[in-house]
Amino acid sequence: METPIRVVIADDNADMRRIERMMISRAEGFEIVGEAEDGVQLLTLVEQEKPQLVFLDVEMPGKTGVECARVIQDMNPAIVLIFATAHDEYMGDAFEVYAFDYLLKPFKKERDADARTREEAYPPSNRRRNAPARASHAPPGQRAADAAP
Repeated sequence: METPIRVVIADDNADMRRIERMMISRAEGFEIVGEAEDGVQLLTLVEQEKPQLVFLDVEMPGKTGVECARVIQDMNPAIVLIFATAHDEYMGDAFEVYAFDYLLKPFKKERDADARTREEAYPPSNRRRNAPARASHAPPGQRAADAAP
């Protein structure tokens, strides 16, 4: 059996963390190693748990998801960042910090599964360099949420 992909979830909304936890736990090959309800907790978890994948909200107390993403990328640029948020206006900021994907809440479970499947198949050495170009599924002028299957 292969080593599972280590995942951290960060969202200030406990219900959203529960939904993400359920979706991730149903997929094979992933292990949730921690959950954070604010940006400060997230950074501590990333440092302690060394995840390979982080699901994070944009607006959290302490530090925003974008601020955390910048720090995480400095810590380890191979960590895959998937924003799961209700705020589409931060999409540009997320991709500037090499977000692998940007899921708009509420999101379909198929969309979450697509993001996880692409992350599994994407070679770690290429993640940071190619992630912004691969991350958006939307044609020019269309929001990513509208392009989702």
